[in-house]
Amino acid sequence: MSNPIRVLCVFSKLDRGGAETMCMNLYRNIDRNKVQFDFVKHTHEKGAFEDEIVNLGGIIYEAPRYKIYNYCQYRSWWINHFKNHPEHKIVHGHFFTISSVYFRFAHEMSRITIGHSHSTSHVDYSVKNTMKYMLVKRVEQYSDYCFACSENAGKWVFPHKEFFVLNNAIDSDLFKYNEETRRRIRREFGVSERYVVGHIGNFSPPKNHRFIIEIFNEIRKKDNNALLILIGDRELRARIEQLVYDYDLDDSVIFAGVRDDIPTVIQSFDVFLFPSLYEGLGIVAVEAQASGLHTICSNVIPREVELTDLVDFVSLDKSAEEWADIVLKYNNGYKREDVTEEIVKAGYDIHDTAQQLQEFYIKTAESVMK
Repeated sequence: MSNPIRVLCVFSKLDRGGAETMCMNLYRNIDRNKVQFDFVKHTHEKGAFEDEIVNLGGIIYEAPRYKIYNYCQYRSWWINHFKNHPEHKIVHGHFFTISSVYFRFAHEMSRITIGHSHSTSHVDYSVKNTMKYMLVKRVEQYSDYCFACSENAGKWVFPHKEFFVLNNAIDSDLFKYNEETRRRIRREFGVSERYVVGHIGNFSPPKNHRFIIEIFNEIRKKDNNALLILIGDRELRARIEQLVYDYDLDDSVIFAGVRDDIPTVIQSFDVFLFPSLYEGLGIVAVEAQASGLHTICSNVIPREVELTDLVDFVSLDKSAEEWADIVLKYNNGYKREDVTEEIVKAGYDIHDTAQQLQEFYIKTAESVMK
């Protein structure tokens, strides 16, 4: 048997962000006898997915963090990598903030580049972010192929090029609602009889955690049996913990940290709250629907996320109290339905998506060999 094609996937970190989760879903379901993923990260920190990557046969490389002033060092690292690893003929850039930089070096070494937009973004014209914005806007110039998780995400990064929407698919069978699992997880959290509002996401600005707490504060005024579970971590967690303390909500908010059992934990929620400031797609909203959860999304989240009738879109211009009233529509309970067929029909089945990507990689690799 011939060796598998080795695709080099580039990230900032290998933690449980949306892009990383999407890539790992594909990695688990692709035929690794035909296509194998290797990874470049830009941090010393060990990410949540690293042990699994190694177990699946992937190799992890650590690149220096790009800081503009170390351009020569950064270029040297990449040129040496390509010289030492001729097997990496395809570079899939998930870390698109600086994709235009390392793609340039890939082209110097005759590699194929895939730019992948996982997000839309508010444009911040502060001095701090001007360079970042300029780098992102050059990604399409150095991308041989362009992928995006949604139409809006594609138009933001690739306004002048054709791009392919690769759905952020999931293994819907893993998320299928199970009453016994729900009862067990709720016992573990100690929330058996409470109305549980859930959120999954890194504590970073786009996820809008401050507004989540403001909404939940209004919910608690109307239902003192309500409880909020926050799954995730990162830089803003301490600020949000302080905000919870300031609102005197300590006994009603659980900071559950990073979890590797999201398909199980999500069963414990009664409603999923997702008021992000922007998202490329919002894969957790797909996962929530797959578990039969009513999902309350901000109106800026791409409409592609609406795979079932379980989604409510709410304007971010509405007050926290108005959001709270919508969340509380479901506090009398409802029947959790199996929506697997709808998820598959909408094109969000991971098995189909992994097969599409696998065929693309094989075809692309064959074109390089000619």
